[in-house]
Amino acid sequence: MTVPTRPVVELTGVTKTYGDVVALRCAGVVIRRGELLAVVGPSGSGKSTMLNIMGTLDRPSAGTVRIDGHDVGRLGDRELSALRAGTIGFVFQQFHLAPGVPALDNVADGLLYSGRTRAERRRLAERAMRRVGLGHRLHHEPHRLSGGEKQRVAIARAVLGDPPLLLADEPTGALDSRSGAVVMELLHQLHEAGTTVVVITHDRDIAGSLPREVRLRDGGIEHDSDPAPDPESVPGAALPAARLPGEAVR
Repeated sequence: MTVPTRPVVELTGVTKTYGDVVALRCAGVVIRRGELLAVVGPSGSGKSTMLNIMGTLDRPSAGTVRIDGHDVGRLGDRELSALRAGTIGFVFQQFHLAPGVPALDNVADGLLYSGRTRAERRRLAERAMRRVGLGHRLHHEPHRLSGGEKQRVAIARAVLGDPPLLLADEPTGALDSRSGAVVMELLHQLHEAGTTVVVITHDRDIAGSLPREVRLRDGGIEHDSDPAPDPESVPGAALPAARLPGEAVR
């Protein structure tokens, strides 16, 4: 018997406006667990808005957002923070590493509010650093790392808690082609290990190299190379949402 799989992201009729500006227009996307896909489009197409909504960093003006089975619109701020911490890893173009802080501790700080001891945070951070091929750079400060190494440190921090969903925003945008290729290979490896990876990019070559491409233009979805079924018909869509970290069993 095949166990139903809950989609990790479901956007249904999602619109986001800022005043008179429509940044995202009636977007509908279902992302199944274990997928690797690109959200691609030119500047101003709505990519960053979709990233922020998928990552629960922003709420839609209209429509429904479900992350790992949870209706985001029904969650309070504390529940939303718990969902984000346990489910989503973020990788940004500009790395966001603290200057003067060794790479190991930059990664370990991703668990700063997890309740774990410093020793445990550093142990998990070292494992994550070795996972991305940087076991020899544990004590290097950011200014001693190449751009590609900085991005791999950022990826190690993002996957530190083994989140099922990784959102990578222009992960190669600040890198040369060789470093960018290394980072993309690492994202492929994480996908092969079971992580759902969404790459937000303006690079059509990168988008075309991934199994699925969701193309945005003027705030709307222009094309989806592998559209998922309607959320109501997805096997497992009716399954109860996964418990949030710290949530009691009912």
